[in-house]
Amino acid sequence: MEEWLESLQKAVPLLQQAVSVNEIKKGHSADKKYRVDLPEGRTVVLRVASEQQAEQKAQEFAVLQSLASYPIRASKPLAFGVRKELGICYMLVSYIEGDDARDRLPFYTESEQQQTGFLAGQDLAAMHQLAAPAAIPPWIDRCVQKHRRYVEAYQTFSPPLPYGDKILAYIERHLACLEGRPNQFLHDDFHVGNLIVRDGTYAGVIDFNRYDWGDPVHEFVKLAFFSKEVSVPFCNGQLAGYWNHQEIPDEFWTLFNVYTAMTVFSSIIWTKRVVPEQLPDMIARVNLIVEEYDAFERRTSHWYKRIEK
Repeated sequence: MEEWLESLQKAVPLLQQAVSVNEIKKGHSADKKYRVDLPEGRTVVLRVASEQQAEQKAQEFAVLQSLASYPIRASKPLAFGVRKELGICYMLVSYIEGDDARDRLPFYTESEQQQTGFLAGQDLAAMHQLAAPAAIPPWIDRCVQKHRRYVEAYQTFSPPLPYGDKILAYIERHLACLEGRPNQFLHDDFHVGNLIVRDGTYAGVIDFNRYDWGDPVHEFVKLAFFSKEVSVPFCNGQLAGYWNHQEIPDEFWTLFNVYTAMTVFSSIIWTKRVVPEQLPDMIARVNLIVEEYDAFERRTSHWYKRIEK
């Protein structure tokens, strides 16, 4: 065990009870994550970041506390602290027992995949009830500014996407749709890689460290980019659960398409910057999404199918 971790374990009451501490190495988060096993079968997760991130992480912990009052199956906040002598801040949250949905869903029946998605969609709808603080700028301003930055970076991307200009024009024609969209809590990384399943069904959502505030429809971009390639029944179930089997309004599909189109560019630039070795896979994923949406000339993708009650 690293020396700083031993010092932290001695200083934090809950960690003093630890039977074992094992690093969790999955994901792209800069946080260090550890599974901490406690007596009587209890387990918690320790997340550690640099002291410089303490204010940001304190806000994240406060958001988790706010979400704890909603009917959401998620990690519960237990403790937060800063250890200046170690140069770190830490957070303890409850551990959700089970497996990554990304790994297990392919082995579930179609009905189990749909039901898992349905329950996940219900949780997503519940967390979207949390409104942004009043100081958060309007969504359209933040979203469009971010899109412009990625488009500027894309101008130097080589070779350019063959459909790039067409999709950029589509986005420009629909930017007015973002006017007046709500500022609500966004998990902002809600996909099968951050969902836990157990015994053939949904167990909960983890990893809130990328949370944001904005239009709830934007949350579904990760469904198109990551969840769909694992399980189409899950995705259709998530949409059904989110809308509680009601007819999905046209406005949703328009916004969903615009945000997905924006993410064509941001995902490629982000991947090139952060995990360049994965760029070929991301380009292949983007090509498939554009094909499924007929370069966003379709209202819905080829894979969408409404699930009846």
